[in-house]
Amino acid sequence: IHWNARYSRDRIPDQALGLADPLTLRLMRWAMQSWSRVQFLNRYFGGTLMPRLQLDLLPALRCAAHFVLVAERQPVTIDDYMEGGRRLQRFWLTATRLGLLLQPEMTPLIFARYVREGIRFSTLDRAQAEAIKLSDRLEALIGRQACTRALFMGRLGRGTQPQSRSLRRPLEQLLVHGEEDPRRPAG
Repeated sequence: IHWNARYSRDRIPDQALGLADPLTLRLMRWAMQSWSRVQFLNRYFGGTLMPRLQLDLLPALRCAAHFVLVAERQPVTIDDYMEGGRRLQRFWLTATRLGLLLQPEMTPLIFARYVREGIRFSTLDRAQAEAIKLSDRLEALIGRQACTRALFMGRLGRGTQPQSRSLRRPLEQLLVHGEEDPRRPAG
């Protein structure tokens, strides 16, 4: 998180997080200075309650629709993910042209993948169990096949234009210089 920022090229500006009240934002900033503070707040004071309400529940209830971008087959190669990115960009640009706002909601997809691939993301058994429940709920909602082929998940609706956001990095920072891939034709 880029604190006290409206724009950032390498992090999420705190003003773009979507926290409605300044007290929650200040508490989050204080807590994130050490894992022991985060654990203390989460254990004894429901430290995730206000952020979950403000960042997940309320936007989810107030949006016009939720959507999942599902590939024709499970993405495996970089080309599969690049094609998914092209399709997402086309969808996002069309939504913008129509005056709609789009917001990612990737947490269910990320944790479903962790569960599917047996990735242990936390030392807390409770967190692992919650991820399994979340994955099961997502599969019940969109189906197992769609879960394995899902590339992106988000919310869509009308609203005021954001006043803060992450910015794109300059192209030169995104380019990877190295050997050509021998599987790709030259030119």
